[in-house]
Amino acid sequence: MRIPAFLRHDIGLKVAALALAVFLWVNVAERRQVEVIADLPLKYTNMAPDMMFASEVPMVAQARIRGRGKFLKWRIGDVYFAIDLSPAGAGIVTHVVSPSEVVVPPDKEIEVLEVIEPKAIRVELDTLVTRKVPPQLIFEGDVPRDKVVIGQPSAEPNEIVISGAESVVGILTAVATEQIDVGQLAKKGKVTARIDLSNLPFVTSDVEEIVVSVRVESRKELGIPGVPVEAVSGRGVKGKFTPDSLDVMISGAESQVDSLDPHELRLVVDVTNLPSGQLVFTPVVREGNLLFEVKTVGPDPEDEQIFEIKAILEAPYTFELVSAAPDEISFVQR
Repeated sequence: MRIPAFLRHDIGLKVAALALAVFLWVNVAERRQVEVIADLPLKYTNMAPDMMFASEVPMVAQARIRGRGKFLKWRIGDVYFAIDLSPAGAGIVTHVVSPSEVVVPPDKEIEVLEVIEPKAIRVELDTLVTRKVPPQLIFEGDVPRDKVVIGQPSAEPNEIVISGAESVVGILTAVATEQIDVGQLAKKGKVTARIDLSNLPFVTSDVEEIVVSVRVESRKELGIPGVPVEAVSGRGVKGKFTPDSLDVMISGAESQVDSLDPHELRLVVDVTNLPSGQLVFTPVVREGNLLFEVKTVGPDPEDEQIFEIKAILEAPYTFELVSAAPDEISFVQR
């Protein structure tokens, strides 16, 4: 774009005049006394070394400030209220915030005229204590379908040293971690997790993160014919299933599936509250568990009842059920 001729004429002189005008405006603006309202930090000083805050405390106070310059607000970043806690002991302390407590660097001509809000603050102090607690592992997500987690995850270190007010730290039984992705843990077998102190004001820990480990194996399926189905009762009720076994498909950790003796498996059904007479059991596999849809059999179809009961797979390891056959078995109380 071409600059018009009248602007190109004596352009150096015009730029110099504009710069001088801006300089004079800024100079005049910076000499004027102005008042502004701003938030100033509250910094707590001289707290006894054996004391700690027991709850959240105010961190800013709004004040009316006077000083030179249109850009006064830009120059108060290092101005603050110094709240002296040297005489305070355990308990709730009420402190009136005063303009005389403002700390201003010597090179700044700034005056706090009035504290607007809060005019008084309340802080709760308690004895500073230190103790050890275990980490509480917080998980999210699911284990990938092709993996099996064996046993419980472990943490290193398994104890965390925390420090804070006795009324806060003294009642803690554990310190939570941030959420741990179960999928990543199952994939890698070991992940790091940060300690979450966001809900524990003024509590510190000796470590910022821990290492979480778990034993993970590939999943394997195995079909097992003729797994016994047994009835148990807390009231002496006896009965017999016909047939008295199911062909099942189980799923679990590869090493445990490979070492399994099929004779160690059995399915147990609590028949304590079953109605008398002949019943038909239809196996249903849901979320790795075996349930039976139970239907009463009688001369009048209108009297038919249908309900569900759970079968317990007794095994040396934890397995999931994938399928069960035949489609129906009958049960008769004796």
